[in-house]
Amino acid sequence: MSRGNISLAALLWLVIAFLVLYPMSILVLQSFKIAETDNWGISNYLGFFQDTYYLKTFGNTLLLSVLVLLTTTLFGVPLAYILARYRHWGKTVFTALILLPIVLPAYAGVFAFIIFFGKYGTLNLLLMETGLFKTPINFIYGIHGLVFIQSLHMLPFIVLGLSAGFTNIDPSFEEAAEVEGAGGFRRFITVTLPLCTPSYLAGAVIVFLWPFTDWLTPMILGQVDFLPSVAYINIAYHFTDVHRKYMGIVAVIVSAVVCISLFLLARWWVERKKYTGLSKGTTSEGRVIEPGPLVKLSAYLYMFFIAGLVLLIPIVLGLSAFSRRWVFEPFPTHWTLENFRVILLETPVLIQNSFVFSGIALLFGIAFGLPAAYIIVRTRVPGRNALDFVITLMLAFPGIAVGVSYLLGFWKGIPLAQYWIIMPLALFARRLPYFLRMAHSSYLQLDISLEEASEVSGAGKLRTFLNISLPLLIKGVLVGVVMFFIMAFQEISTAIFLYRGGWETLPIGIYLNWHRGMEFGIAAAMAFLMIVIAFILLLIISRIAGGILKAAWGPGGT
Repeated sequence: MSRGNISLAALLWLVIAFLVLYPMSILVLQSFKIAETDNWGISNYLGFFQDTYYLKTFGNTLLLSVLVLLTTTLFGVPLAYILARYRHWGKTVFTALILLPIVLPAYAGVFAFIIFFGKYGTLNLLLMETGLFKTPINFIYGIHGLVFIQSLHMLPFIVLGLSAGFTNIDPSFEEAAEVEGAGGFRRFITVTLPLCTPSYLAGAVIVFLWPFTDWLTPMILGQVDFLPSVAYINIAYHFTDVHRKYMGIVAVIVSAVVCISLFLLARWWVERKKYTGLSKGTTSEGRVIEPGPLVKLSAYLYMFFIAGLVLLIPIVLGLSAFSRRWVFEPFPTHWTLENFRVILLETPVLIQNSFVFSGIALLFGIAFGLPAAYIIVRTRVPGRNALDFVITLMLAFPGIAVGVSYLLGFWKGIPLAQYWIIMPLALFARRLPYFLRMAHSSYLQLDISLEEASEVSGAGKLRTFLNISLPLLIKGVLVGVVMFFIMAFQEISTAIFLYRGGWETLPIGIYLNWHRGMEFGIAAAMAFLMIVIAFILLLIISRIAGGILKAAWGPGGT
């Protein structure tokens, strides 16, 4: 165990302690502060759990989580099976389209679906024009709309996990079931699906936790009786009632505790349920099935259906972005470039801030993530597993918890929140797991004997890393770079609490234009611009990722 590795691990821990453990501890401490006094106690928690309204919001959030998980599972299982087992034309494009919701702000989809499925949206207007219906149908407002939008947003997590599971199954298991007379459906239920349980849970836990972190989607749809929405409202609008602020902090803590507990439970379950085949193993694409014409047609129709729902978001936002107005008509009839002129000429700082803050956060992520992956995978330094655990646990922290904790922890004693650097630092801490998972999985796929041979030949560790490791890791590193940048670029839950005048990013600009009731075309143009950037980057991921993306978010990714 070299002294250099120990020093590097200590430095990484100092960063985590300062940017993660310290602000989170301040958040927890503040939840025990009794409003308008110098006293501390558990009265905030007692008040929260004795208040029927807060209990109702907790129950609503739990119900929403269950419904979202069931919906994503119902639609995700066949989709993952099609992508993993069937050879078909346009697989890269389909994969990119299906993954698109995960890298887009959820609220962008809300705006698009309100325009298309709203009370006087495109679909209702077309139905009423044909005479099929005389009054509008409520397609989107209510818990059913929330389930639909959040399920579509989180569907990629189920598809990624299950696709990795289907690909990694040893073909001999299924072949043995077929020899014993099991038909396709019975084999799938009794053999294939149980073997994918770890991979499924890896994505399912993230899906289940999403309603405990998404405060903006319910608010846009007028549904505020959910835990994260109540937390945001109480913290952001507590001017006449300071007690509300502390109840909001308690709501954040409760959401975080639920997320962390379920995350740890799923991690423990996944570790218990791992399966290993001892026979010939799998190919890089796993078992490939040649379906019959009818099954193949059904698979294409299903993929087109999901892709169509996803494409509604950029199509509708694109039409809105280029329209002068779109009210009480199925499609816009007046077109303009004014919305983009406003963005590019009058508010270019939004685009500039988005790229600058995300770019700086990315540099922090690379500088931290590569050494962290090395320490975790290649050394036996004490605490390396704990380091991996704490960083990965950030996936379970609601964005609102990170934002509020940074505001509380870095405003007075350590006044970083008074300077713009707090924005990239918060994005770095929030999105670090996305880069680390890619770097981690890339290191696992790199044969250590290559590095050992270099060191035996006299090359030092730094020279070995630059000349041997980095060129072989570059594929996974590039995927991690793109994924990190996309996720940082669209972050709002954390940034909304930290930004000051002049620090606004594109996501914050979209939110402010909606919140202030300003011209929706400008917000749509901002969202459309983000979609174009994200889709281009996502195509890059789909082209270069190979098995890295699946490996990162398979069972090992929890």
